[in-house]
Amino acid sequence: MLQWQVPAMISARVVMAAAIRTLYASLMTSTLFTIVCDYAGGTYISQVRASDQENAITAWAALLRREQPIEGVSDQIARDADERERNIVPLEGLSGVWCWTTLAEDELVLVNVIRSAQP
Repeated sequence: MLQWQVPAMISARVVMAAAIRTLYASLMTSTLFTIVCDYAGGTYISQVRASDQENAITAWAALLRREQPIEGVSDQIARDADERERNIVPLEGLSGVWCWTTLAEDELVLVNVIRSAQP
């Protein structure tokens, strides 16, 4: 019986090592973005990993739904962030910085997306 357990244990270790390598490769190819959101006098800062600024907004929308940091409007902002027709504008004269806006309860939501240095 011991013969069968050893190969299974080795197999599990091989699978785990492959999963760790895949996760590491995924993290190394994704970029860290800092999201700075100004809404109704509050500033909300989050960080997400994504392949580009468009996907960073999508990842931030998922974070908004999960964590609800902006009381009462997180879901509304997340819905707008998931729209395919959003207009993410690069900020002139800056590298790796974009701006996106929407409205929540008739208030401006100003979102800056910043490609951040890897830790």
